[in-house]
Amino acid sequence: MSENKGRRSEQAGIFHFFREMGSALVMALIAIVYIIQAFKIPTPSMERSLLVGDFLLGLKFVYGAPFLPFSLDLGISKRFPAITSPKPGDVVIFKYPGSERKDYIKRCVAGPGSVVEVINEKLIVDGKEIAPPPHGYHSRHGRLDRIARFEPLRIPARGDRIRPAELPTREFLFCKHLIRQENPRAEVKAVYQLYIDGSFANNATIATVNPMTGRPVEVPFGGIDFDTDDWTVLHMMLSDVRARLGDRDVDIRKMLYLNGEPVREYTVRFDNYFMMGDNRDNSADSRFWGYLNRNFVKAKAFILYFSLDKDVPLWKLPVKIRWNRIGKLIRSWDGNAAAGGGRVK
Repeated sequence: MSENKGRRSEQAGIFHFFREMGSALVMALIAIVYIIQAFKIPTPSMERSLLVGDFLLGLKFVYGAPFLPFSLDLGISKRFPAITSPKPGDVVIFKYPGSERKDYIKRCVAGPGSVVEVINEKLIVDGKEIAPPPHGYHSRHGRLDRIARFEPLRIPARGDRIRPAELPTREFLFCKHLIRQENPRAEVKAVYQLYIDGSFANNATIATVNPMTGRPVEVPFGGIDFDTDDWTVLHMMLSDVRARLGDRDVDIRKMLYLNGEPVREYTVRFDNYFMMGDNRDNSADSRFWGYLNRNFVKAKAFILYFSLDKDVPLWKLPVKIRWNRIGKLIRSWDGNAAAGGGRVK
């Protein structure tokens, strides 16, 4: 009798263990999917606000957690109700709008309908200069590779109608990224057509240089790979074609295709945002790849839970840990320069 009791007690203990473990795993899964996102800072684009080696938590529910795990990758845009939308000054974790599958973290500096302009070290939104955050800085006095000045750009809002073929190169590529973000499972393709003296000329050979070998080559215009996430690179490539064709009447027409159908007019389904790194002269952000669509927003950065100094060797672990950064809150920044330099929120 005592042997049976012992066996039942052992079985009950095992059942209790697995029940508790299962409950813990379910709670952890719910937290990961709907509440928090862990993120590690891999690059210096947010220095000195966030440092390489910082580990942080982002709050998903603030901007609306997805209904299902991995729903963004599945092209499902349904979310739970959000507490708020991204606001200028928020530090946001989001899915990169270009071709790479990775998460980025930047600061939102402008929302839907706003007009953004960058002149050297000045960020201007809707005609007002926005002061950089307390730890933001310029390492090269506002000089960026391939961008002498970021001309005024209006951020699309939900309901806006866009005609891609009529856009200049910068806005055309930004529109491609916008459509891709709103239709993540669809095929979004940019097509470029060359017209010389009014005649279709995609077979015309272009004398250029092979980027791999450095040797001169001749390729048909239709064979040039214009696929890039950076509008400045695309602009240089198209300008180079025009320059190499000399004084001839050259027209390069651009068209976007969504699942094989030409996009003559597109109605924006979600709001969009303009993102910048706090390390203003060393950040691959909206100045290069364009708008962040609401559909690709993942979480609001909240708190640092760990930090490792990349310059200290691992064997010096106690010294490698940045103890003074653990537990720091990641705050939004109201950068109204006219109001005296902004305030932390």
